[in-house]
Amino acid sequence: MFLHNTTLLVVFVLGVIFSLIGFGFRDRNPGVILMGVGFLATLFVVIQKAIVTFG
Repeated sequence: MFLHNTTLLVVFVLGVIFSLIGFGFRDRNPGVILMGVGFLATLFVVIQKAIVTFG
């Protein structure tokens, strides 16, 4: 699966935004879910970019 740099950047920025919003609501269940989704999105982008970069 090949994703372009723009798509990865959008997913990364959305992941960071979800993490920050979730951090604000961390005492409720949706906040924890948003933090988790944001963390997984940023982790996916970092791993995908490392795979593309280092082959």
